[in-house]
Amino acid sequence: MRDILPLKRLFIKTELKEKSLINLSVSNTHYILNVLRIREKQKISIFNGIQGEWEGIIKSLNKRKGVILINKQIEKQEKDLLINIIYVPIKGHRNQYLIEKVTELGVSDIYPIVSEHSVIKKFNYKRAIACSIGASQQSGRLTIPKIHEIKNLKKLLSLWNKNNKIIFCDETEKNNYFSELFKFKAEKNINTVLIGPEGGFSLAEKNFLKNLDFINGISLGKRILRADTAAIKALSLLTDKKY
Repeated sequence: MRDILPLKRLFIKTELKEKSLINLSVSNTHYILNVLRIREKQKISIFNGIQGEWEGIIKSLNKRKGVILINKQIEKQEKDLLINIIYVPIKGHRNQYLIEKVTELGVSDIYPIVSEHSVIKKFNYKRAIACSIGASQQSGRLTIPKIHEIKNLKKLLSLWNKNNKIIFCDETEKNNYFSELFKFKAEKNINTVLIGPEGGFSLAEKNFLKNLDFINGISLGKRILRADTAAIKALSLLTDKKY
């Protein structure tokens, strides 16, 4: 049983090994002092997305810098399931909320795309990465999802690995529901959720998607969901099948 609170965790891009010392950046020092409220000689959980999770002890800490002594490994790294989300970025805090929640749900890869009805043309990678790191620290996962370069919908799918089957959450779909899909398809090949923009994909884009044999259109129910809500619901259903 760990003696570290689950929320007292820090992601750091540094090699982790027993008895090594880590000099903290200004931002990580601020996070430990003002968010986690950890002080000298207290313990903290450290992970880098590669080498599992380690127990650290705060050796020194002030407003400008801190040093952590890596004590011992407390959890080995395990390979994550491949779970992708392809989505059209949405405005403001709801985009951050979406990234936070899909990270908590175990998404390994995030693919932002541009569609004909896109509202956001530029993707704020710095904010998205910070959001995914924060969600990983809070949720207890040992990895940070990879956020890919934003691409046009058709360009991304032309380069897509066809073995990774995609669930297209289509509010106009009447006959195909999530539970029905898994009765007839090989579960292991369905690992990707596609979420359209607010207002949906254009008719031309929908016809394009329906002609791709590695994409399955499904309904998430009778209600028309916001993009962030649809992403959470679809990924919850998918991860329930996977884990």
